[in-house]
Amino acid sequence: MLPETAKFSELVTLRDGTRVELRPIRPDDAERLQGLFGRLSPESIYLRFLERRKQLTVDQAVQFATVNYDTTMAIVAVLAEDPKDPKIIGVARYGVEPGQTARVAEAAVVVEDAFQNRGLGTLLLQRLLDYAREHDMQALQATIHQNNAKILHFIQKGGLPTERRLAGGVWEVQVTVNPEDAGSEV
Repeated sequence: MLPETAKFSELVTLRDGTRVELRPIRPDDAERLQGLFGRLSPESIYLRFLERRKQLTVDQAVQFATVNYDTTMAIVAVLAEDPKDPKIIGVARYGVEPGQTARVAEAAVVVEDAFQNRGLGTLLLQRLLDYAREHDMQALQATIHQNNAKILHFIQKGGLPTERRLAGGVWEVQVTVNPEDAGSEV
């Protein structure tokens, strides 16, 4: 892990008392990402990827686990129960599209079904936003299925300036990372 990312590692306690380590993703997390994918319900997979997927291939897992800690970043939640067999139970990530000059990144959050509704998604998104601010991201954007009321409420609850528009059955949402730099709220 890069030394400057160490301050983004911490142990947290979820609402139900579960202990979880939040930390930047590492390339050796690829297999753990495949494990997380295998524990997600078909609905969670669809809402995260907006398509049906049966598996996360090795190549896809390696790609997701390999970030440059600037224009691509991911924070993982690792179950703290067994340090010898760490399980990733959630991920928040962003990535600036290659060739894009603006500091606006596509973002996504997924939490294993068994750990949803415990505050983990909120913690992951807060840490990702903190990291994005520190790395001068202007905004995070997401494409969200129109029936995913849970994530839309989650974003609204965050209180940051947000723009959204419905297009072809999905919400295109953009959250301003540094509201004080945006001039005025949307």
